[in-house]
Amino acid sequence: MVAVFGLLGATKTNELLADPAAFVFLDSQKTKEWGRFQPDSPANSNRLTELLLQSDEMQLYKHPEWIRLLHYERNWEGKYKSKITSDRFFFSPSGNVDPQAELHATIRSFFVTEEVPEGLLHPLCSYPARYLFFKKHLHFEFYSISNVSCDRYRNWKTSLNTDSVSVVFASHYLQSPASFFGHTLLKLNQDTNVSSQTELLDYGVNYAADAKGYNFVSYAYLGLTGGYQGKFYLFPYFLKVNEYNDLENRDLWEYEIHLNEFEREILVSHLWELSRAEFDYYFLSKNCSYLLLEWLEVAKPDLALKSKLGIIVSPVDTIKLYLGETGLVLGKKYRPSLYSEIKSKLLEMNPEEKEMFWLLADFYNVTSYPDILKGFRADKIRNDLVLDATLETYRYQKNRGIDFSESAKLKYQHLLSMRSQIPGEILSYKPRFEAVHPPETSHPMARVSLGGGHSNLGSFVEWKYRVAYHDLLNSSKGTPPNGELVFFDGTVRNYEGKRPEFTSLSAIRILSLQPYNSISKQLSYLLDLGWQTVVFSKEKDVSGPIRTFEDSNSYFRKQVSNVDMAVGYSFADEFSKSSERFGVFSLLAGIKLQSHPWFETGSRFGPNIQGLYQKEFGNWKILGGIVSQHYTSSRNPNTTSGSIKLRYLLSNTAELRLELLSERLYQEVNLSFQYLF
Repeated sequence: MVAVFGLLGATKTNELLADPAAFVFLDSQKTKEWGRFQPDSPANSNRLTELLLQSDEMQLYKHPEWIRLLHYERNWEGKYKSKITSDRFFFSPSGNVDPQAELHATIRSFFVTEEVPEGLLHPLCSYPARYLFFKKHLHFEFYSISNVSCDRYRNWKTSLNTDSVSVVFASHYLQSPASFFGHTLLKLNQDTNVSSQTELLDYGVNYAADAKGYNFVSYAYLGLTGGYQGKFYLFPYFLKVNEYNDLENRDLWEYEIHLNEFEREILVSHLWELSRAEFDYYFLSKNCSYLLLEWLEVAKPDLALKSKLGIIVSPVDTIKLYLGETGLVLGKKYRPSLYSEIKSKLLEMNPEEKEMFWLLADFYNVTSYPDILKGFRADKIRNDLVLDATLETYRYQKNRGIDFSESAKLKYQHLLSMRSQIPGEILSYKPRFEAVHPPETSHPMARVSLGGGHSNLGSFVEWKYRVAYHDLLNSSKGTPPNGELVFFDGTVRNYEGKRPEFTSLSAIRILSLQPYNSISKQLSYLLDLGWQTVVFSKEKDVSGPIRTFEDSNSYFRKQVSNVDMAVGYSFADEFSKSSERFGVFSLLAGIKLQSHPWFETGSRFGPNIQGLYQKEFGNWKILGGIVSQHYTSSRNPNTTSGSIKLRYLLSNTAELRLELLSERLYQEVNLSFQYLF
């Protein structure tokens, strides 16, 4: 997978291969030189002048297609600036901010008749989408001037053989910060691969940040502030399927986009141009989904979806926009992850088949399949179902880094041989994925809330606002299963007889509670950074009983900085036919750090143990938690807190919540209405 896919081809000189920086410098230098080109031939010079005047009369530099081709956007002053940061993408020195200057320079460059240095390409061959734009509007054949053949581009385009295009959504992956929101990429479909059922041989296109060799803190900072360069990458599609489906346990949804032949040509030709382009990458806005949508709008000028995006752009939002455009999405295909395949088969099994599966899936038990089969009634066992699930389990665990013994590898080979003896044309079972919800079924990511309640410090009303994205009480459809991903979730409260106060803010909260089992031995984890409110006693009465409201002058509330980290395990009955009927129970151990001058030493910190229980049933969901926090080592009192929360889903955009909280010095009950948008 390379960023400059086929741009240089096989004819680069050894010097350029040895020094890529020298090539980029030469390429940029020649691009600017060609942007000032003046033909020697009087006929060509006159024709160039005519085309420049004609383009100005038509105001082509203001044409929406030209603005999109150069990825211009207006700033707050109304002036244009391209999102592309690489200098060699522009023929004019001011091309990144001046559409007219870049248009003139491009037309000039297409008149170049001089010999092109080895390794470089003629401007017509580097910018085929710009050529198509001028041919459409100026009705002039530039190839008649230069007589170049552009074999390298034409061979590359032929190898792609793009008959249709699909947007692919990869589900949320909470083990990687770059994939918390999910991910989108583009798939270039070939009809021959569809008919031969070899679609994995198609090509995929990804837009991603070039972010290697950074720690988590710098990764987050640079990603949020545009410190990374984003590039387009072309690769065989099967590589991403292997990475997402098999290695990262991510489901894929493919949405075929309606593009006519000319629109597909523009899409592919502009992809070739984008091999010269770099962008500032922002995780929350100018990300993979934003640039893919912008690329599609270049190919399909009547699309105007980008204007409907919010400040924060999530891949799910763009999928919903595609589906909301009448006639744009022609069809949808689901490609389950390897783990989803295993789970679907386990849910299909009867008790006898499941018992046999667990025996076979213990790869340290070298008992052969025929010997295990002797203990079961043959009419109760579907051999293809049990063997398929067992073989997929081996692959899944191997992909996750398990180093199997030689005896386990031999057992796997033996099971493969057994499976090959069973006719595979017609399966005795049908995989079912009814419990899997596509991304468009998810709730909106922003949320506002209005609520009120009563506490031992008095009654209160509260307002909440969350920028993004999902918490455990939200509907789980189309969102990270058993996960929480929150950005900038703030609360303002007004207690009875007091001024409104900023109560809490979660700058970022990530919680992954993937169930631990003998197949997928994943840890659960928590990361919470932000501010919380702590109730202090003026009398430093750290062990006294909770006072009533009439006694509340003995208490006061302060906002403290908060860091919470924990790891542990989650457990669920996820392989029963009544999936997760007992809910999900989690046990985590971690450390908490809070800072404020009122603490005995200016801060308090220490280890904690916390238990969580969640259960969703229809429109209802219950979430309970208890935390035992040890602070003695920092000369602050230990605390134990508990909570019970109940949610009722009114619609995909509205919820009612009842929450009860009890902690040292403070208790409350709260009822709120949540609106998601």
